[in-house]
Amino acid sequence: MSLLEKYFKGWQFRSTTPSLEPGTEVNVFVSRYDGDGIGVVNVGDTRLYVEGVDPAHVEKRVRVEVTSFDEEKSTGRGEFREVVGESSYTA
Repeated sequence: MSLLEKYFKGWQFRSTTPSLEPGTEVNVFVSRYDGDGIGVVNVGDTRLYVEGVDPAHVEKRVRVEVTSFDEEKSTGRGEFREVVGESSYTA
């Protein structure tokens, strides 16, 4: 194994469109509220529409259970579980 191979062992590039499996829970920030209890979450270029969110959850870190995901369109749906943190922008 060359020095370069040793240096890069275990490294991998992250995708801007991560794939999410239905049934998994992820911690994400809610970027906006679309009304009727739907929040929008962006993970890179992947977008999740989360049910059970209210306007107070915008810019909060929340736990979401993924309910469906379309890998081709890089969009999915999820259900709000709980708030797990505050915004990183809070002073």
